[in-house]
Amino acid sequence: MSNLIGAIDLGSTKIAVIIASLEEKDIEVLGFSLTSSRGIRFGVINDIQEASNCIRDATQKAIKMSGIKSIPRMLVTISGEKMTAIPSKGMVIIKSRDQEVTEKDVERAIEAAKAASIAEDRELVYHVVRGFKLDGQDGIVNPIGMVGTRLESDLLLVTHDKVQLRNVVNALQKAEINIEGFIPQEIAASEAVLTSEEKNLGVVMVDIGGDLTNLAVFKDGYLHTIGVLKLGGERITKDIAITLKIPTEEAERAKKILGTLKPEKEETLEVTSLQEKRIKITTSQVREIIQPRVEEILEFILKKLEELNSPLELIPGGIVLTGGTALLDGIEDFASEYLKVPVRVSYSLRMYNLFGEKEAVFYSSAIGALERISKTSYTNEKGKKLLDYLKEIVDNIFRPFKE
Repeated sequence: MSNLIGAIDLGSTKIAVIIASLEEKDIEVLGFSLTSSRGIRFGVINDIQEASNCIRDATQKAIKMSGIKSIPRMLVTISGEKMTAIPSKGMVIIKSRDQEVTEKDVERAIEAAKAASIAEDRELVYHVVRGFKLDGQDGIVNPIGMVGTRLESDLLLVTHDKVQLRNVVNALQKAEINIEGFIPQEIAASEAVLTSEEKNLGVVMVDIGGDLTNLAVFKDGYLHTIGVLKLGGERITKDIAITLKIPTEEAERAKKILGTLKPEKEETLEVTSLQEKRIKITTSQVREIIQPRVEEILEFILKKLEELNSPLELIPGGIVLTGGTALLDGIEDFASEYLKVPVRVSYSLRMYNLFGEKEAVFYSSAIGALERISKTSYTNEKGKKLLDYLKEIVDNIFRPFKE
């Protein structure tokens, strides 16, 4: 299968891997795995050997399931505070006699925007084309074939800290991964969980992971900006452990079984305390711990959106939640009532058909990366494919190693 490709979602609590075959915009999932993550914290590698072992283990499990013999090319989704997004515009003059915009003109306009000045300690890892302007007319999706003299492109450039990115590359190399390219987790997850209507209306995708919460803001059908919060579901687990004086493992179990934001529910669970005694805890106890932390996460989301010049009251589509914490019972209605905006929990329907809701959310970024590639790699065989662009970016990252 020459179109074999995989995706690795490098999370701080879980690593998700999907092996698939791409055929004319269609994705056939062949294998997958979800393993606990070690050596990664807040999107940063803090133990290369541990991270490498986890990546290798997760990849080998997915490969074994798929029945293939070797590791295919792998897309890698990354996140963290070390990643930033900056808007950039590029302008070119249409040189043809008939002044009709060609594919080459579009490529030149995109390259002009990518040529923006980037700090020495930053590496360009991805870009999103947000639209074009032709002779002052904006809102153009595809200018090819239109007539004009001046073409402008509007891009969002995503950069990463060079040193930290090389640590990620190092961990992947040790795991013998053939890197096809990097995709920001926010962008990948958005591809899997958002509808075209939501993007056109204006929406915020919120992926609440273990120690990070990733945000992607869409306006008028385009990605407006991305952001990250150093806060996630692990904080809720720690609060339960500290308050009830139980081990972290028991706190996680209590969160999954008793965790709810619905006031009418009441159950009892027997757990082991730090003193190794069997004690009983109730839904009410757990809810009293969970609710303030969820409110804090929602407040931080509001503040981050203000920082990103995208206040929630100006986002008609409200919020779409994904990630492990989105599985918290009652969070959809609670968040909607608290924020006074529409809120829904979403996941990839493709993965839902394989797992159901409780597992599908953990694969949002990995399957989203493959879906984004499948939509862009076959649109125009003559143009520069996204995969070609990603390879170019990876070559730039690898160059310091080769030199």
